Amino acid sequence: MEISSNLAKYQSRNLFKKFFIKLFIKRIIKIIEKIQVDNILDVGCGEGIIIYEIFQKIPKVRIDGLDISSQSIQLAKKLLPDNIFFVGDIIKMPFSDNTYDLTIALEVLEHLTEPELALQELKRVTRKYCLISVPWEYYFSLGNFFFGRNIKNMGRDPEHLQFWNKKQIVNLVSQYFKIITVKTFFPWTIILAQK
Repeated sequence: MEISSNLAKYQSRNLFKKFFIKLFIKRIIKIIEKIQVDNILDVGCGEGIIIYEIFQKIPKVRIDGLDISSQSIQLAKKLLPDNIFFVGDIIKMPFSDNTYDLTIALEVLEHLTEPELALQELKRVTRKYCLISVPWEYYFSLGNFFFGRNIKNMGRDPEHLQFWNKKQIVNLVSQYFKIITVKTFFPWTIILAQK
């Protein structure tokens, strides 16, 4: 089974990368703990690593996962056999309107040709909140370059189709949701929004 770039990121042996990813996950969990939700959908859940980490701190919340990769979903089911996982596309999710108290799309929108369609769909299935993170592209690329990744592209990730700074992503998300809080944490922008 081929390792996805998402899984490779979480399994990195690079101490700096591990440090920043661990802090990123802590910040995500802290935000979720403050808003009191019963059910969550992690869209673009990959191998379920973020879901697993959330359960370690908030075990009573129900978290479903959706990812376009059936291979990633197979691994997520092995990690979290009691959770419900779906293979599906963020542009057309198999859920009714207002199904989830919180939808999460962490490091997903930058991979899409039409992130606006994804935000419309996130809004449709969200009952209360939406939590989004994207790389703050200048710093993300700089970090990649510093660690010797994607040198030919000046650190830009070839899987990223969208490149936002903080102001640009906030402007985009605010067209679909009411922004509650925006956190910048090298090299990410994290947005908690309300329907």
